[in-house]
Amino acid sequence: MFAVVTMVFAIVAHALAYLTHEYAHTLMAWSLGWMNKPFDVDYGSASVSNVIFLGDVSDNVSYDPIFASGHGASAAAIALAGPFLGNGLLYFFVYAVTRSAWVASRRYLLMFLYWLSLMCAANVWSYVPIRALTSHADIALAAKGLGISTWLLFPFVMAVSAILVWHFFTRMVAKAIEPITAGSLPNLILFVTVTAFWYFSFFGGDGIDGSYGLISQALAITSRYLLFPLCAAWLGGRYVGEFISRR
Repeated sequence: MFAVVTMVFAIVAHALAYLTHEYAHTLMAWSLGWMNKPFDVDYGSASVSNVIFLGDVSDNVSYDPIFASGHGASAAAIALAGPFLGNGLLYFFVYAVTRSAWVASRRYLLMFLYWLSLMCAANVWSYVPIRALTSHADIALAAKGLGISTWLLFPFVMAVSAILVWHFFTRMVAKAIEPITAGSLPNLILFVTVTAFWYFSFFGGDGIDGSYGLISQALAITSRYLLFPLCAAWLGGRYVGEFISRR
């Protein structure tokens, strides 16, 4: 039952974080006068894969007219809104909510918010570093709008992503792991494994097919095949080891 609830919560949380990312793009574009409707997202096909994982969903923002009119700063703001407002800012909001005693005392609410926080933080990871040093997607569009290279922009956006990684694994995980796993070793092992998988394999694997270039592909391979098992081992060593020692 714990595995089923975890799977359902993770998939729903992923969809919510994905949509807040796209809505952040469209809301920013609308507020700056580049879209007629604030939620005019392209939802894609009605395939099973798209319904579950929203892979065909896109922000539907037309960047070419924005660049052509000389409003590069607006294009950059729209591009950066997705990962850093729709996901990064939402992550810290969700974390703040989990600090409430009322939320912390309700296991399944805390559980859902935990997975939502992971999806937000890991979504940023899928862009920075995984798809930052490339010729397209959000970070490349932002760099173009600012008139700089992706290499120059990279340290600044990477700093934000690194803070999210640090905060999630040292603060959010530590806060949620005991009340969610409820003293069960199988629950704990599943929690650790699924956490590492979603962060560094599912999101970290974006670009592994080479569609974002060689650098992105190398980073995706590293994230999926090195950081995922290392993260699982680190979390397991820290929390499973503590669990066993207490017994």
